[in-house]
Amino acid sequence: MRDLRNLFLLLVLTSVSLACREEKTAKNLIYVGPKSELTDIDMVYSDSARTVVRMVTPSQITLYSEDRVYPKEVKLWFYDKMGNVTSQIRGDSAHFFKQRNSYKLMGNVQIFNVQQEETLKTEEFTWLPEEKRVFTEKPVQIRTKKEIIYGVGMDAAQDFTHYSLRHVTNSVLTVESLPTD
Repeated sequence: MRDLRNLFLLLVLTSVSLACREEKTAKNLIYVGPKSELTDIDMVYSDSARTVVRMVTPSQITLYSEDRVYPKEVKLWFYDKMGNVTSQIRGDSAHFFKQRNSYKLMGNVQIFNVQQEETLKTEEFTWLPEEKRVFTEKPVQIRTKKEIIYGVGMDAAQDFTHYSLRHVTNSVLTVESLPTD
């Protein structure tokens, strides 16, 4: 009988000690990493089966907010209705903001207007696809065939066919023709 009592006491103590342990389950863990990671992106945006924009980048990280981060170089090509490239854009990295439906390109951003042979350089700009425009608050340099224009802030059509500087600085240089980069 005494052995039975000892066995019962051992079972009760074991049950109590197991019940007092902190339960560690998967429900206590929260994943905070990206939703997905893609490599070697070559994406085409179209309208009525016509290519409007092409984007190429080595890496895309999609967050749970549906924002997308492009940590490496991003290249964009804009096309006219005939399928011709009107402008080319590149930046060291970019971020797509889902709620605002906007892209921010950052680091050594360059826009080249193929038809007018003009190049814009800045450190960052925002692209609003629905409004088909780009803008920046940062300093810009625009290089045309005959002049280099410096300013701060710019608004432009996404294909860079039309643009305006918010503030032109006093360093406009006019020459017969400039060597190309």
